Amino acid sequence: MPLEPLTLTVGQPLRVAVYNSISRAIRNGTYPLGSVLPSDADFCTALGVSRPVVREAMLLLEEDRLITTRRGIGRFVSDALPRIGLERVRGLELLLGESLGPITVERVSHEAQQASDLLSQALQLDATAAVWTWESLLRRDGSALALTFEAVPAAGPSAFTDPGTDTMPAATALTRLLASADPSHVSSACDISLGVLGDHRAGVLGAHPDTSALILTQRVAYRGSVVLYAKTVVLSAAGTISLQQSA
Repeated sequence: MPLEPLTLTVGQPLRVAVYNSISRAIRNGTYPLGSVLPSDADFCTALGVSRPVVREAMLLLEEDRLITTRRGIGRFVSDALPRIGLERVRGLELLLGESLGPITVERVSHEAQQASDLLSQALQLDATAAVWTWESLLRRDGSALALTFEAVPAAGPSAFTDPGTDTMPAATALTRLLASADPSHVSSACDISLGVLGDHRAGVLGAHPDTSALILTQRVAYRGSVVLYAKTVVLSAAGTISLQQSA
């Protein structure tokens, strides 16, 4: 099966067009899993582009885990391709566990409260509405990796209310939600920023308040309605976090 010609759109960088062409060839089996890729020079000839453009496209493919580079040998298609789409909406403990191994979840707090201005806006609730909130500490081999705060409307499913009836105590609220929801109707938006822990989060994580951390702010919708808001701080010890999106 030949490599598809480049498809160019207005404003799209050439490296992205090359990325798309090679990515499609990997996904449709032109280049099987685990196989060695043609050389950069071969791609230049096949696609009619310069070597720097191919190299930039290869960097993008490797960042997205579609290929791997073995120094002195060449580039190879990954043995398994990353999944894309709604199945990537998952609890942080499962996401981190993909690369780090088993992650434990410790509940720090679980309580009902009136929604703050932030939560009422994020969850699209009336100002007087009540919410259930969780704070959970994520660890690997005893070391703290992340602290997540989650909130859901109090009028939501009973699985999110009484801690005594919680059937998944060692899981984040998002994981509990996904365990009882049709994934085809779940969507999520996540904002990513860099900040510092501050006193409270540093105390729970056992770190200095000025420690830098990745901050993930997430809203999850089910059948078009926002059902969960989460803010998570992730320490550098967590390593790489894989975020996949689909159009």
